[in-house]
Amino acid sequence: MSMAAFVFEVIVALLLVGAAMMCWRVDRRLKALRDGQDGLRDTVAGLNDAVDRARAALAALDRASRESSEVLEARTREARALADELRLLAGAGERGLERFERPRRSAPGRTAGTAQPASRPSEDLLKTLR
Repeated sequence: MSMAAFVFEVIVALLLVGAAMMCWRVDRRLKALRDGQDGLRDTVAGLNDAVDRARAALAALDRASRESSEVLEARTREARALADELRLLAGAGERGLERFERPRRSAPGRTAGTAQPASRPSEDLLKTLR
């Protein structure tokens, strides 16, 4: 074997060792990438579970808000009806109070200018009603 062939074979052997080392390094990096992908898959699966739970929670909140809205609307209608009734009663009470406060027509034997003074309990009642 000639010296040139021997040198050529040594160079090829060194290049093969270099290529083997490069393949080994690339394999390590690919393995790390695959391991990272497994972690990424776990993370994505966890996120999907969290999204599903969030959707379920939002659906429950939506149902609860609709139910409370219906209850609130019913209570509001009832309160408005009671407020209207209270306004009518207050108006009737004011009209009754006005009739009660008007001087009574003079009875026979009394002059129109002399009205009988109201008793003490009725004055207290009037003050309370006001």
